[in-house]
Amino acid sequence: MTDYVPKLSRRTTLQWVAATSIASALPHRTLAGDIQRIESTAFNYGYGTDPNLKAPAIPWPLLMTPQQLEQTAVLADLILPGTAAAPAPSAIGVPDFINEWVSAPYPDQLRDRATLFGGLQWLDAEAARRANRRFLDLSDALRQSIVSDIGQKHPKPPFIDQQSFFQRLRYLIVGAYYTTPEGFKDLGYIGNVPIASYPAITEEERAILDKALITLGLSHS
Repeated sequence: MTDYVPKLSRRTTLQWVAATSIASALPHRTLAGDIQRIESTAFNYGYGTDPNLKAPAIPWPLLMTPQQLEQTAVLADLILPGTAAAPAPSAIGVPDFINEWVSAPYPDQLRDRATLFGGLQWLDAEAARRANRRFLDLSDALRQSIVSDIGQKHPKPPFIDQQSFFQRLRYLIVGAYYTTPEGFKDLGYIGNVPIASYPAITEEERAILDKALITLGLSHS
C-alpha cells in the first residue's frame, strides 16, 4: 500500500485547527503517564504564543509518521465513506488536519496525541493477533471488522479499552469533514444567501399585526 500523500498546506491546517479549537470537545480519557511524559520531555520549555498564520515559520513539527497518516486515512474513510456526491475524508485532507491537531503542543492536543497514538499502535497489535499482519496489510473486511468491534456503543473486552480512542478519532474526523466546503455541500448547507425581494404580507399576517397595534394603542398611520 502506498503512503498517504498530504493534500493541504500547513497554513490551511493551522487555520483548521484554530477554528476547531473553538468548538467544545467531547470528554475523553487518556493515560496520565503518557501525557506527563510528553509534557515533561518534548515541551518542557513551553510552546510560546499562538502561531502567526500569515508567517511562513511554523512553531512545531508535524509528528505523525507515514504509517500513522495512512492508518488515519484508512480509518477516516471507514468511519465516513465517500459517496458519488461527497468525497472521502482522505481525498480532502482530513488526515492532514489530524496530523496538525495531534502535533500542536496545547493541553487538549497533548491528551489527544496520547489517545490517538496509543490507539493506532493497538491497531497493529490487534491486526497481528488476528492475521499476523499490520493493520494496513489487512483485507478491507478485516479492517472493517476491527473498526466495528471498537466502534460499538457498548464494546466488549478487550475492545472497550479502545472506545475512547475510536470516539475521539471519529469526533475529530467528522467534525473536521463538516467544516469543509465538501461537507457543507453534503449537508445541503448553502450559507447566507441574499434575498432579491420579500414576499407580500398575507391577510392572516396583516390581521395579527392589526391586533397587536390595537393592543398597543397604535395604528398604521
